[in-house]
Amino acid sequence: MHILTGVNMMSKDLVLVHSEEDKLAKVPLASIAGWKPASPQHTWITADEKTIYIANDAIPPFDASIAVLQLRSVDWDAGTANVKLRQIVPLDVSGTPSDMPNLAQTDPKQPIMPWTRPLYTQTHGPTFLPDSRFTYVTHYTDHRVRGFRMKNDGTLEQKVLYAQRELTRQTHGVNFNDAGTIGLGVGYDYDIGEVRVYKADKQSGEVAVTGTIKLGTDRKYGAFAHYAAWLDNRYAYIGAMQVGPTSRTPRGASLIGASVWLVDTRKKTATCVIGPTDRRDGAGMYRSPSDVAIAKGKLYVAEEDSWTVNEHGHVPYGHDGYISIWDLSDRDKPRFLQRLRPGHELPDHFRNAHTATATHDEESVFVSSFASDHLIRIDTNTDKVAKVYSEEDGLSMFHGEFAAGRNR
Repeated sequence: MHILTGVNMMSKDLVLVHSEEDKLAKVPLASIAGWKPASPQHTWITADEKTIYIANDAIPPFDASIAVLQLRSVDWDAGTANVKLRQIVPLDVSGTPSDMPNLAQTDPKQPIMPWTRPLYTQTHGPTFLPDSRFTYVTHYTDHRVRGFRMKNDGTLEQKVLYAQRELTRQTHGVNFNDAGTIGLGVGYDYDIGEVRVYKADKQSGEVAVTGTIKLGTDRKYGAFAHYAAWLDNRYAYIGAMQVGPTSRTPRGASLIGASVWLVDTRKKTATCVIGPTDRRDGAGMYRSPSDVAIAKGKLYVAEEDSWTVNEHGHVPYGHDGYISIWDLSDRDKPRFLQRLRPGHELPDHFRNAHTATATHDEESVFVSSFASDHLIRIDTNTDKVAKVYSEEDGLSMFHGEFAAGRNR
């Protein structure tokens, strides 16, 4: 299993990356027979590398849907692939409004950024339920979780539509452990300071929230998480992005800030194991942890410059971006190893480390930035940047990557 998938949101291409040979192939979606114009956002690929799914948003004039593609072959030297459209699964019609709660800025260090208030249905966080025929997506713009049964040819049959407003709103994926016994649904919005714990039925595909785990306390907590990464079948790490209060912050409460949390699903606790730092070389979160990946006993954190306020009081979204690496010999106390920096270990113009993805064999971790058109491959044996893909390789707002063989 060596294929990483993603999309160019701007130029609307399917992007395939060979993680072992450092080769890239690109397929213009409009060139696929039967393709309907769409606004692509996320991809995911089956472990046998035969089926690719693309989630499309309801941004007018496009409908929200899932496209099911058969990957027939890839010519890595030519940078092309033979792809067949098998199915388009309708989700929402064009212009279906999102359901994001109203809130306002109350602190200069925590602006309410436009990218956090999408106007229309977006489909995020695709996942597989291990040892089953089910795959799931979430509409983080409202409160719906959808589950699909995957047929033998890769086509989808919806079996689940699950929603409990306060327990499922703004969920960015239900990330399952390898045993498929527990899923963690993270809240991708301001002041969601909890992780939702899910249980799934591998026969029917039904899912339900069985409880929540607070990121801290009612008085001091972490919030705004993007993904969860499982250390094993009991423990998982998540990053909390929010750095300051908003109008939804309870009176008298405060935010811990950019931080990483260890979730113990047996004890139902979450502990802040990496706190914020204001130094680029500090042993903490220098920028908001947009995503985390685990490989070779180490934690790789994509630090995204989501809302840093500069000296002039402005918020230059994506001004910079970093990747920090931590030793997990002691899971309760990750040890800071290094931080990869723009203009040093990373390209000069690298910004907004958004998603971190470990390959199935843990030989590589990929970190993407749709803000600066970069995809970085880190060799986990040396923790050095082994390959850089950029605009010169055909990336155009690259997003929604997924490594074959992974659950998310």
